Amino acid sequence: MPRCEFIDDLIPLILDADDHWWPRHFARLATVSPAWQYYVNKRLYPYPDIHSFASARLLADTLMEQPSLASLVAGISLRPVAKDSSSRRPKPAELKAVRYLLSLEGLKRIALGGELAVQTERFLRLIADPDSLTDLHVDGSALADCLSTRPSLEWDESLTFSFPALQKLRLTHLELDIIPPSMPHPSSLSTLVLENVHIISGQLTHLLNGAASLDRLHFTTVDPVGSDEQLKVVLASCTVGCLHYETLKATHSNEFVFDLDANCAESLRCLHLDGHFVDLGVLNSVGRLCRNLVELVVSGRAVRVSSQEWARFIRSGALSSLRRLGLPSGTNIPPFGLWLSKEVEEIRDACASRQVPVVLL
Repeated sequence: MPRCEFIDDLIPLILDADDHWWPRHFARLATVSPAWQYYVNKRLYPYPDIHSFASARLLADTLMEQPSLASLVAGISLRPVAKDSSSRRPKPAELKAVRYLLSLEGLKRIALGGELAVQTERFLRLIADPDSLTDLHVDGSALADCLSTRPSLEWDESLTFSFPALQKLRLTHLELDIIPPSMPHPSSLSTLVLENVHIISGQLTHLLNGAASLDRLHFTTVDPVGSDEQLKVVLASCTVGCLHYETLKATHSNEFVFDLDANCAESLRCLHLDGHFVDLGVLNSVGRLCRNLVELVVSGRAVRVSSQEWARFIRSGALSSLRRLGLPSGTNIPPFGLWLSKEVEEIRDACASRQVPVVLL
């Protein structure tokens, strides 16, 4: 029986049929034929994820030997971590590899972490094509528990000038110094995400440098008192479309909502409060101040609003523009107790009366 010839045009369909391919699977498939290698390379190289200096050197060597592969790289994640403190400093050849990878043209998305999250501004200045960068993530998670070396970033106006197309900035587990700018130069940012960032000096408004608006501001903190002040200044200085505010530390009050400026609150279309103390007073303040909300999500074990109070709030017609609602699955009486099925049904009925879908978190 004659063998049927395989149709190469089926290869991308096969690869797209499953989103759980591992790199080792791609490596094996690339050896099947030149056609398989071509389509596999298009999936392997757009965003390489590097976790050691040795891997960075191997990738740099590969791209230098095969320039056609370098043209496929649209972003890169460099999070090298040394095996022990004695080998923390990279070898000259490994540092040269990092420099080469950051010099690739057309990088739109870059993540720096591991050892590169220490005084990260040094490595940001190695990016050879900063005009192309739209998405930057500095991630200090790998060194978050290290006592001798702290992940850190000093942000000044030179970095703002360097990345004119930057739309999303995400900072994770860092000590952040923000140097006040000498002149107004509004940032191009539309999304700012700060996760467990300790602001040593400066204001977030200095980082935004006069930006008139933000589409999305995501703030995760273990210091809600200090973070409240930073957020209030940001909300007073620019229009924020969606605010996601999460605290990892238990709170017994929520002055942030009560102190919101009415004009700032009215600009919000989306509000997520995660881990915050929320009682009926806080909820009513949200309903009074944030009148244009389209999405409200309240989650965590510090919520003291009962199912009956949620149902009454929804039926009252508060937040008339609301289209999506996320709620915790119970009330902190205290302690936290899950709602009974009849209590959940009461909330669902109230939401159904306004055609607002609800999700219990």
